[in-house]
Amino acid sequence: MRGKREPDRSFTKRAVTLLEAGEDLRIVVFGDSITAGFAVRKGFDAFWLSMLKEKYPKAAVTIINEGACGATSFDGLARLDWSVIAHSPDLVTVNFGINDMYMGIRLGEFKSNLIEIVEKIIEGSGSGSSPEILLMSSEPLTTPRFDRIVLSYYQILEDVAEEMGVGFVDVYGAWMRRVGEGAPLESLILPGLDHPNEAGYKIIAEELMRFF
Repeated sequence: MRGKREPDRSFTKRAVTLLEAGEDLRIVVFGDSITAGFAVRKGFDAFWLSMLKEKYPKAAVTIINEGACGATSFDGLARLDWSVIAHSPDLVTVNFGINDMYMGIRLGEFKSNLIEIVEKIIEGSGSGSSPEILLMSSEPLTTPRFDRIVLSYYQILEDVAEEMGVGFVDVYGAWMRRVGEGAPLESLILPGLDHPNEAGYKIIAEELMRFF
């Protein structure tokens, strides 16, 4: 990853305009089990929705969770039409990578899939305004070897965001800042699983709010 930096709020400018005007905002969170909120009562979408409603109480915000446990970027492509485009969202978050790594999907394939996902979301809007898009990395992994490998997938997410002119949410960086401030990584992870607990999911929501 390229280090700490302020999020570029130009990638959520239209969404923020709708929120400030007190209008409807429809968000689709799209990805794997990290997006789905595996084994917790509140995932990042629930925390994020609460934070958006608190900051923009006059707006009507809807978040549709289209996370699927075990999903790779190939699975994302296969269900993109009905999981994302059919909802006519104003904003889409895209979060893949960990399962792609574990399944041995090559970095080049992962990148091609992400590019196609972004292109299809943009094209799927038809004559209307294209949804704003935020590509998201995920949390650090507790096994050092896998953590080193997954960073290459997170870097691809950042690279594609830059190449395609969409936003990038540095979830990994946000977690590492929290760890650097003294929070043990294990305190943010479900026991025995490389998935966030609710404290970990709240960090993701807080990082998303930096765009809003």
